[in-house]
Amino acid sequence: MKAAPRLDRNSPIALHRQLAQQLRDAISAGTYAQGDRIPTEPELMKRYGVSRITASQAVIQLVSEGLLVRRQGKGTYVTAPPVRHALADVRGFYDELVARGVNPEITLLEFSISAPIPDVATRLRCGDQPLVNWKRLYSRQGEPFAVAWVYLAPIVGKVTREQAASQTSYQILEARLKRPVDHAEISIRAQASTADMRKLLRMPPSTPIIALQRVSYDADGTPLEYALYCAHADAYEFAFKVNSTVNVADALARRVG
Repeated sequence: MKAAPRLDRNSPIALHRQLAQQLRDAISAGTYAQGDRIPTEPELMKRYGVSRITASQAVIQLVSEGLLVRRQGKGTYVTAPPVRHALADVRGFYDELVARGVNPEITLLEFSISAPIPDVATRLRCGDQPLVNWKRLYSRQGEPFAVAWVYLAPIVGKVTREQAASQTSYQILEARLKRPVDHAEISIRAQASTADMRKLLRMPPSTPIIALQRVSYDADGTPLEYALYCAHADAYEFAFKVNSTVNVADALARRVG
């Protein structure tokens, strides 16, 4: 490996910021590719001639920017690009990820039949009836990036834990009801992460999350499913395609006229 560029100790820019920029440049140049482990703090200390606190501050800076991720007991790695989730079609979370080239690992964390919270009960028009519901964790290359809670309406009927662990909610709906989801209402918001969420998604303090709330309906407008999908804001993005309904040529003609 070639010698590391020298840090300028006479510069007004702090050494940890200079070191962070050196690592940032190395990532941009492909010296450290997606999934690569960067040098440990002792290795950075030796290579750049800096203190441990300087090396640590530089790494913390790049972790906060989303360029690096720390894996407990394994080291610090270059992150993958954000997961891109398009919302143009009515598709389940898993199906959309696969369509985008992401093959997520899914872990079923919870499964139960219980009364929903009031907001879910209102959206699914089910009163206080117990609903089949579950909680899933989504990971990529061993790194968790999203967690989802799903509630199915009473009309769906019996669903087993094994089905919840191996099938998407839309697959279950189609299999049980013999008809696909016709449309869905979706809202997206940014919100602060809780301590439990940060632990589950291995996020540093103060990292926000993106929350997508979805209610899926059949062709008659009957609600079938409520889902809340929370993703690491640094590792996830939603995309929309918007078509203009205005004919530009006609608009210009009217203005000239």
